Amino acid sequence: MESVLKPFLELFREIYIGSEFEQTWIIDGTPGYGFTTTIKQITAKMASTPMVEGGSTIAGHTEHLRWSLEFAMTFYKGQQPSGSWEESWRIRKVNNKEWEELQLALLIAYQNLVNAIREVNDWSNPSLLKGTLALLPHAAYHLGAVKQLIIAVHEHK
Repeated sequence: MESVLKPFLELFREIYIGSEFEQTWIIDGTPGYGFTTTIKQITAKMASTPMVEGGSTIAGHTEHLRWSLEFAMTFYKGQQPSGSWEESWRIRKVNNKEWEELQLALLIAYQNLVNAIREVNDWSNPSLLKGTLALLPHAAYHLGAVKQLIIAVHEHK
């Protein structure tokens, strides 16, 4: 599993933090293009602005990812998670303090999950393996959505 785990963690880092190498596989090859570094560039007001009336916000995507990482973390603790996707979208608007706290909470959830993934010795549970692999496209989707929201929010300033 080590032969799969190392590249998985590199791709996971690329999506959430950015690439530490010149070559990238998912994101733009410029530093600062991972999810957590991308959202540092915007204000709480921008993070709270939907592209269309009733649409999702950058704050919403950020909370959804934070929630989903903590949801996944429950599996790594050997428990059955509870909660609903609707709950993961409860945050739409944030003030400056809430935005800073949400960004930090996402980074901590990411770091905790990386540590938990590294600790797994038995990958024979297909749900654990599939759930872990699903973390990559899920985060990549939300990174792409947030990048589009940033463009739209900048155009409507």
